Amino acid sequence: MLKTLIEGFLLGISTGTVCLLTCTPIYLPYLISEQRSLKNSFYKVMEISAGRFIAYLAFGAAAGWLGSLVPQQQRTLFTGISYILLSIFLIVNAYRTHRAEKQCRVPGWMKLTHSAFLLGIFTGVNFCPSFLIALTKSVDLGGALGGTMLFMGFFVGTSLYLLPLALSGLLTFLKSVKNIARIATLLIAVWFIWQGAVNIHKAWQDSKAIIISPLEARYTAFVFTSPQDSTYARALSDSLALIYPEEPRVIVYSELNPEQMYFDPDYTVLYITASLWKAEFAQDLDRNHYVVIPSGFPIPQAINFLNTYSFKVAEGKGFHWQFKD
Repeated sequence: MLKTLIEGFLLGISTGTVCLLTCTPIYLPYLISEQRSLKNSFYKVMEISAGRFIAYLAFGAAAGWLGSLVPQQQRTLFTGISYILLSIFLIVNAYRTHRAEKQCRVPGWMKLTHSAFLLGIFTGVNFCPSFLIALTKSVDLGGALGGTMLFMGFFVGTSLYLLPLALSGLLTFLKSVKNIARIATLLIAVWFIWQGAVNIHKAWQDSKAIIISPLEARYTAFVFTSPQDSTYARALSDSLALIYPEEPRVIVYSELNPEQMYFDPDYTVLYITASLWKAEFAQDLDRNHYVVIPSGFPIPQAINFLNTYSFKVAEGKGFHWQFKD
């Protein structure tokens, strides 16, 4: 376990500059938005780090225990929600510090933003490049304890880059600096609201996507070919017959006419030799699953590719793939 801890620490040291670039624009305006002594600023940095620590340990343990990466769709959604919560936190904090400086009454619930610990949690649940590297490594290790130890070392390594932010307390005695910090906080919050909305929208779009495996047994295959490529097309059909429950039918055309194709697009995959294919057919066959393949393309290579990968398509759209010579 000591080795895992050291690996996490070295990973944090090596990627800490990325963390610094990502988090400093958030932490610095927060730290100088109200008057603090150097000692108090140091405590705030420690509080932020404690929040990051809890978030890191939770994800490290989960990644190690599950033994697989958090799916891309979930990462996008988590990051989007985190950005929105972070933005709300920053906006409320800017309002709270402004009211407090004017010695106005501040609602009790707004005092939550005085907790740098929450800020640390919100920024900890952020799938930045450094975090993703550590997350992937936790998955490779396997086991909740291994993932926890790696993220513990990662936290220590990255925190070394954030400690100098405590020196920001020296600037908080200048009123103009605090006002600039609040404006910067609001601008950063607007940016993160936008990024959060983009991530949530993308996650919602991905949730509606359909995963297609073109060689699934539920499909019926048809091979469309020109007369000059008919020999290749029959060889392709023979190979596909070993996969599909129903032997693919080879149809020879001198010219393809998509308007005469009456197939159920949800249960049919069309294999079209490149000599028949024209770019304008793409719109006519948009709802169909089709593969365009040049005559002479290695059939085992094509089948292995289609059998290895699944493809994401939008709702109401078909799977489209074109092999190149």
